[in-house]
Amino acid sequence: MPNRSHILGGALFALVATASSLAVAQGADVKIAVPVEPANIDGCNTTVNGINTIVKENIVETLTVLDPNDSKVLPRLATKWDDQGNGTWRISLREGVTFHDGKPFNADAVVKAITRMQSTGVTCLDRTKIANVKLTATAVDEKTVDIHADPAQVLMPVFLSFMGIVGPDTSTTELSRAPVGTGPFQFVSWDGDGVKLKRNDKYWGKKPEVENATYVFRGESALRAAMVKTGEADIAFAIAPQDADDPKMDKSFLNGETTRIRLIMQPPLDDIRIRQALNLGFDRQALVGTVLSDKVVPATQFILPKINGYNPDLKVWPFDVDKAAALVAEAKAAGVPVDKEIRLVGRTNFFPNEPEVLEAIQQMWQAIGLNVKVEMMESAEWLKLVNKPYPADRSAMMIQEMHDNNNGDAAFTMYFRYHSKGQQSEMNNSAVDSLIDKAMSETGEHRTKDFQEANRIIADEIIPAVPQYHMVSQMRVGPRVNYEPNGLSTVQFELSDIALSK
Repeated sequence: MPNRSHILGGALFALVATASSLAVAQGADVKIAVPVEPANIDGCNTTVNGINTIVKENIVETLTVLDPNDSKVLPRLATKWDDQGNGTWRISLREGVTFHDGKPFNADAVVKAITRMQSTGVTCLDRTKIANVKLTATAVDEKTVDIHADPAQVLMPVFLSFMGIVGPDTSTTELSRAPVGTGPFQFVSWDGDGVKLKRNDKYWGKKPEVENATYVFRGESALRAAMVKTGEADIAFAIAPQDADDPKMDKSFLNGETTRIRLIMQPPLDDIRIRQALNLGFDRQALVGTVLSDKVVPATQFILPKINGYNPDLKVWPFDVDKAAALVAEAKAAGVPVDKEIRLVGRTNFFPNEPEVLEAIQQMWQAIGLNVKVEMMESAEWLKLVNKPYPADRSAMMIQEMHDNNNGDAAFTMYFRYHSKGQQSEMNNSAVDSLIDKAMSETGEHRTKDFQEANRIIADEIIPAVPQYHMVSQMRVGPRVNYEPNGLSTVQFELSDIALSK
């Protein structure tokens, strides 16, 4: 299987070396190389890969934040939150905060931001994290907001960490490419040179060491790595394992992401024998330490073991090519159209070596008698496939997905991935719906057990996906800066955490 990054690596390194005159500015300016240019950087899309690393807690802040180590809820723009009962939480807001445009941060601004996030005027993907919950925000006084959830939510403090508070003048009909927030950095420009931010010297909190930050978009892992090596960039995201060859610069970390291949259950994927065969015919261990890092962990479900509701009794599917081929042959004999072409759709620059991963899996599945074709797709087109409303004439396909849940609870995965009303669900199972609905209103052991049982039914009886891996990221950090990645670094990369080398 060709290694594209190695083939291009030498040429790309030479290209960057020749451009050493473009080296990053000295002093307190940093340059960050990331894989994909987002379509927008709106503050109501702080949970979206590629947007969050630029916007979240840098430009636009949330009401609470989560501790990257244990998901404990910590204050940000909210300083206190109290359950008033009947679904209403009273939120106390931080004093002495203003938006970058000089507008006051107050209860009215919070009400506007939450109303905008929930409206249909703009496509705010952060609301998918809140699933089927309707939020109503009401100003109590200048620095107090009541947020009512219908149905009531015991996890409201965590919900607050998804609520990017944008400036009150933000458009209610268009997504922003120039967000206004309260964060330690403010937006400057977005052009051919990337996205530029500058330090907000009126910030309410601790003054960051970084003064100016530029995000540049480079699709090849080898190029991003070479940029840091030659001093053209300070930090590079998503370095492929084969390019992470400098132990002094390269940092490996569990990133909270889990991958799977979603199955669109049209013929032949509507036959459970085929879905079983896909899982049995995938040699998960073969990709560990080869095209993927040797630190990735084969997954049994779409949440991490540390998340409440994870079912520890589920086992990784064994690799059994003979049994997989026999299931395909049995389905074919029963009239299932196993020869029909099945699209295996990947998203460009989703994670390092994704095309190689999909090509390897394609070969495994062809070996058991299925007709699989890999197709790579840009992010905007891929998003149309994975979000409702789905096209009425969808044919059988499989979609590479990656999902982060560092929020401590299965609720932030289960509803929108598996409930019949979920934004990204392929399922319509009354037993699973009932368990999810029940768990969402429970606490303690009952909540855990109902989520675990829902995960058991999904994994054993429905099989709507091919679980893959709990993922690891590689980040390259240059000598001019000090930055230690954590479990949230790929979804909440705070420039304030960067220190300049002395």
